[in-house]
Amino acid sequence: TNTLNVIPLWILTMTKIGFFSDVHGNLEALQAILKRLDNESCDLIVCLGDIVGYGANPVECLQIIREREIPCVMGNHDEYASSLLPETFSHLRPEIIKSVEWTQQQLSLDDLRWLADQPMRLQLGENIFALHASFAPRRWAYCMDEATFAANFEKQPCQLAFCGHSHSPLIGLDMGEGKTPFVDFIHPCTLPADHKIMVNVGSVGQPRDRDPRACAVIYEWETRQLNIVREPYDVETAQNKIYMARLPDKFGLRLAMGK
Repeated sequence: TNTLNVIPLWILTMTKIGFFSDVHGNLEALQAILKRLDNESCDLIVCLGDIVGYGANPVECLQIIREREIPCVMGNHDEYASSLLPETFSHLRPEIIKSVEWTQQQLSLDDLRWLADQPMRLQLGENIFALHASFAPRRWAYCMDEATFAANFEKQPCQLAFCGHSHSPLIGLDMGEGKTPFVDFIHPCTLPADHKIMVNVGSVGQPRDRDPRACAVIYEWETRQLNIVREPYDVETAQNKIYMARLPDKFGLRLAMGK
């Protein structure tokens, strides 16, 4: 895995960037959110990892992201699936191990190699980073509450960053040394330039904030405007595919509840 890929933003023509994360093999949700981001006229779309895991269409989701050449970072489930070393995921809960092993059986060697080659971080222009989890030193740490955002800000090397991994769309602002970060659900806003900010973009294919719709965010480079987008999709079809594949029922049941 590369540590960092840099996307130069001479693409200042590219003012509107769509960020999404945690597709988790949910083809119906991925198709819905990409259609929405296309309709919103995003100039660049970035995937923050976990294309695979839990859902029943890892092959098709990978194919779409590869065909569209969407820049992507490595997620923890992408790492589990593309690792040939069982100890990478042997510490996980039994139902997740089952999902990892099933996913590995579906993917071609070429897909596994592509997943394994994704970088841990993307740098967009001078001062925006994208990654799956957190800058905190613990591998696959979350940004999900005041304490975890604080651990992230101690190591965040840039003013603005975007992550996924917790499946909840949140924004964190670093309020300064010794102060608790401000953390809230994402609302349309203009991002201040005088705080370190981490934006957690939520999940496309397995939301966990009690809103079952596919979720993504749009950031406008020049105005610093941040918007959240939610898109309904055919949850029942995604669920039935999970049951047909004999993956754990809970992976399907939770889709309708967004939790």
